Amino acid sequence: MKNAQTHKKIVPKAIVFLMIIFTVSIMLAPLSPVSAQDGNASLTGTITDMGVDTDGDGIYDTLDVGVEVNVTTAGTYKVEVIGLLDSSSDLVSVSNQNSTYLDAGVQVVYVSLDGPAIFESWVVPANVSNIILSESGNQLDSLSNVPLTNPYLISNFGLLPATLTGTITDEGVDTDDNDLYDYLRIGVEVNVTTAGTYMIDLGGLYDASLNVLSGSAVNSTYLNEGIQIVYVDINGAEIYAATVSPTTLATILLYDESNRTLSELHDITLPTSYTYTDFQRPVIVVDIVEVERKIMLEQDGSIYVTNAYLINNVGFWIEYLELGFPEGAYDFAVRDEMGTLTTSEANNLMNVTLRYIVYSNETTTLYVNYHLPWDSHVTQANGVDFALQFTFFEEFNSTIGTLNVDVILPEGAKYQSSTLDPVNTEDGLTFSFSDVEPSDDLGFEINYKYDVFWGSFYPTIWMGIVAAVASVFLFFKGAPTAISIATIQVPSTEIRSFIDSYEEKASIRSEIESLDERLRKGKIPRRRYKVRKKMLDSRLATVSRNLTTLSDNIRRAGSKYANMMRQIEVAEANLEGAERDMQRVKARYRRGEVSKGAYGKLLEEYQGRIESSEATIDGVLLRLRE
Repeated sequence: MKNAQTHKKIVPKAIVFLMIIFTVSIMLAPLSPVSAQDGNASLTGTITDMGVDTDGDGIYDTLDVGVEVNVTTAGTYKVEVIGLLDSSSDLVSVSNQNSTYLDAGVQVVYVSLDGPAIFESWVVPANVSNIILSESGNQLDSLSNVPLTNPYLISNFGLLPATLTGTITDEGVDTDDNDLYDYLRIGVEVNVTTAGTYMIDLGGLYDASLNVLSGSAVNSTYLNEGIQIVYVDINGAEIYAATVSPTTLATILLYDESNRTLSELHDITLPTSYTYTDFQRPVIVVDIVEVERKIMLEQDGSIYVTNAYLINNVGFWIEYLELGFPEGAYDFAVRDEMGTLTTSEANNLMNVTLRYIVYSNETTTLYVNYHLPWDSHVTQANGVDFALQFTFFEEFNSTIGTLNVDVILPEGAKYQSSTLDPVNTEDGLTFSFSDVEPSDDLGFEINYKYDVFWGSFYPTIWMGIVAAVASVFLFFKGAPTAISIATIQVPSTEIRSFIDSYEEKASIRSEIESLDERLRKGKIPRRRYKVRKKMLDSRLATVSRNLTTLSDNIRRAGSKYANMMRQIEVAEANLEGAERDMQRVKARYRRGEVSKGAYGKLLEEYQGRIESSEATIDGVLLRLRE
């Protein structure tokens, strides 16, 4: 009886539960999307397109998109085309629809999009954003980002205010009558339909061997209606420096005031033949912004001079720099913020090979140190009276903004007088000058008293003090039974930091090489190159400074680690020298100064030096990891 009552309670509840499920299913049925397979028609995914010129003026009034529909049940269907996209997915807000009766089978429904609306958007259509197929308000199928079958230009849909005709002229311009062209002047023919301000941008030149002079030259000017010629000048010194004998213009671009591209040409042959030697030689002009000089008279009878130059390039870009140095200078050490630089010396002039090209209005800092012979600059009288005759600066041909000179006398010397009054005499003698001209007399004499006995016995006195202290210590402590040599343990974190920093340095250098190659091939605008290069150089300088500090710490751990650091320094110097030699021989080969056979052998030799240096560095880093 109990089971029967239970059964009577369960059955009504089950019936109610089933009725609720049935009701909910009916309510949700209209909300479920109709799949393409279950509907009366579907999109095949194929479209066609074409521009339609209804009035014969050569401009498309509409862009007609043909959408293919597979109809299983005849009826009235609606096809909507919503939006167009360019290759960068920028949207043209244009749309239309077509409702039409379709028989069973594969049919094509055409939807016309407004041509003037496309022209006003200034977006070149490449894809249809969305296509929707529906019946009686129910969506049956859809497609998105469907490629158009034909290419289009913005000029297909409207009359451009100006276009390039394809005609150019060229001439070499010699402004100073020295039979060398200061500029290559390009005349670009423009057909103007609406008067206004337009800009011509010439992007790069290349020669018959496809060597590229990258960069751009522009001219923005107001043009009246009709056929006009816009002249653009390319710097002749840049052509000479690149050793490119121009035959072809890489690109010509025409922009309007809104910086929209109206027309463009590529690979335009110059009407006239040129060689790079027809053009002006670069003029190197640098400003010495600041010089910090120290002249140290050392107790061992030598003169040590250090110089820090802050130089601003106000002329053409430079790879080399010429600096003067005093007669008889020796033991030169020249570096920048990243390390040692290659130099050559002759006739009291030093030619410094810069690590990177310094472009116009960029600055660089150089450090030049050397020794001078004592007898050439210091005289002695009465055993204790000395005179230093020297110059605050020498051999320069431009104004020095600020010149600061510190003269440090030997330990124990007493300053007496000088031909110029120093601004400070506490920690040496300090002299400061502003706006120094090449014609200024910078010679000076400093007189001081110095007891030679003090200089000779100064180290001995200190050694005597040390020996006395040691004797007292041993007297009370007792003689040691054995001598132990202390070793300094290098923290593993420092070694790890050195390895990581070195790998980062190699990565930055590789990125700089890639950037230089892209510039050489004209694949990056010069402005963008300079911004990126400056950022990489700054990163490289920071990493190099960190490596110097870490290297010094590691050296102090013992001869084993000091030897490793020396191996890296030597390998780096060899690597940088080989890379510079390779760049030079490439330039000489382009100028025809080296035969093809010799060129190939030299490249092979330099590449071998580079690989050997890299193998040495990799070997040291591997041993440090162990």
